[in-house]
This record gives sequence, structure tokens and C-alpha cells, in this order.
Amino acid sequence: MQNPYSDETFLARWLNNDLDPKEKMEFENSEEYQKYKVIIDRVGMLKSPVYDKDRNLKKIKEEMLNTTDTSKVISFLPKWTYGIAATLLVLLGLFFFFNRSTVYKTNYGEQMTVQLLDGSEVILNSKSKLSYKESEWKENRKVVLLGEAFFKVKKGSKFTVISESGSVQVLGTQFNVNTQKDFFEVICHEGKVKAIGAKDSDSAILVKGKAFRITNTVVENWETETSLPSWLSGETTFTNTPLKQVIQSLENQFNISFDTKKINLNQRFTGSYSHKNIEIALKTIFVPMEISYTFNNENNIVLVKE
Repeated sequence: MQNPYSDETFLARWLNNDLDPKEKMEFENSEEYQKYKVIIDRVGMLKSPVYDKDRNLKKIKEEMLNTTDTSKVISFLPKWTYGIAATLLVLLGLFFFFNRSTVYKTNYGEQMTVQLLDGSEVILNSKSKLSYKESEWKENRKVVLLGEAFFKVKKGSKFTVISESGSVQVLGTQFNVNTQKDFFEVICHEGKVKAIGAKDSDSAILVKGKAFRITNTVVENWETETSLPSWLSGETTFTNTPLKQVIQSLENQFNISFDTKKINLNQRFTGSYSHKNIEIALKTIFVPMEISYTFNNENNIVLVKE
């Protein structure tokens, strides 16, 4: 079978008895299974040693009296302290294992559907990253996002999406979040959400059809009639979006880069492009903006304002 570490949730699912029958059988027949089983069995048997201060002090004095004059080093550590040290190392390793984050990433042009612990669903767009801590989930439904994702949140306690540029708080709803450095955009597709920028003063309560964006500290609000993000069906749509973010979307979708020194990245674009063909996508965006594009090589495109 594959190394368990290839799946960051594998060991946690094993400890929680959540492996399917095939995974469980393959894992229990592997060398890795025996190693982890020994650790878990021993941790369950650990007990704190009984410390007898008077007896240990008497033993230290006896060892000091029996030491010859030529001795240079006297050991003051009882042998059982080494057992404690080993125990602490095991416990420390387990602490870091259970405290680590579960992480999901998408590659260029890739989408991924993630089922969260409460049944909520997240669909990641290309070149995006989602993480959360399973150990804290029951007390705090919180995820960290870099990139773009569509959320279908089950009703319950407060659900929070955190990013470098802002956060979103909901109880149960559907919404889209697109977050990059100096860019934060939230569109509510169902229910109600609270979008909060890096500054608490930059915030808005959004209901279905309402959108909120912060670009380089500039706050914008607008309305949309779309019931779902268009990128879920293979087409990305923009509404008066800075060209910088449009180009970022193209790079994430097609695994390409752009030379943008000869264009204004603050220009705004309204429209959409298809994920199926890069040539059609480039024409759809740059021809109406009167920007020429030339392939410098297979993966690099030079943009020039005509």
C-alpha cells in the first residue's frame, strides 16, 4: 500500500476507526502498522512513577560516599528519569500529531470537493488551499483559506473562514470566497453572511445576491443574479474586477505566467472566459481591452497595450 503519510488524514482516521475495510486490511498488513501499534499500546500502559524523596536522597548520599577521589563525574539522575524522558518524547510526538492541521490543496486547473467533519461541503477552485484542525472542530468551526472556494455550510454553531485579507462568519448558508494578497471578495448565494476585511470597520452583512470586495483597501459592493459561482461549471466570470486578479485566475487555471510590465493592472474587466481552451480565453479577455498577447515560450505570455 502507499505510505500512510501520503494522506495527511490517514493516521487520524485510523485512530478514530474511520478507515474503510480495504484501507484497514492493507494497513494492518504493512510494516508501518506494527510500528504505530507498538507506540499506541505503550502509551496506554504509561504510569507516572512513584517518587520517594527520602529514599532517593539516601541513595545519592551513598553513591557520593562510595565514589573514589579520582572520579570526575557523579550521576545525580536516577535511572527511572530516563524512562520519564522517553515517555515525554512519545507524548510530545503524539501531541504534535493530533494538533496538526488537515490540509487540502488544488493544482493548476484543478477543482476539489472537501467534506468537512460536520457535513459542510467546500469546493476548492484551482491553486487554492484549505486547512483546519480536527482536534478543535467541535468547539470552533474554523477554516483557513488561500485562493477561491465555494462553501455549503451546515447549520449549527458559528462557522468562520479566515484569510490573510479578511474573514467570513456564518451559521449556515452558501457563499463564494476569493482571497489573495490585497484582494478579498465574498458573494452570498444563499442565507446571510458577514464579511470582515483586515480592518474591522471594513465589513458588511450580505444576503442572497449581494457581493462585497476589498481591493488595495478600496471597499466595493454590488449585486449579482447568479445562483452558483460560474467556475463550478467551467467558466470564470468577473464583475468590474481589476485586471491583476483576472490574470491571476488565468495563471491558476492554465499553468502559465504573464509579462505585465507594459499594461495597467488596475484596469477593470467585466466578462468571462471558458476553461476549455487557452487561446479562446486569451482572446475573450484581452481583445476587448485592446491588449495584445504574444507567447514568449510555451508557458509565458507577454502583454502589451495597443
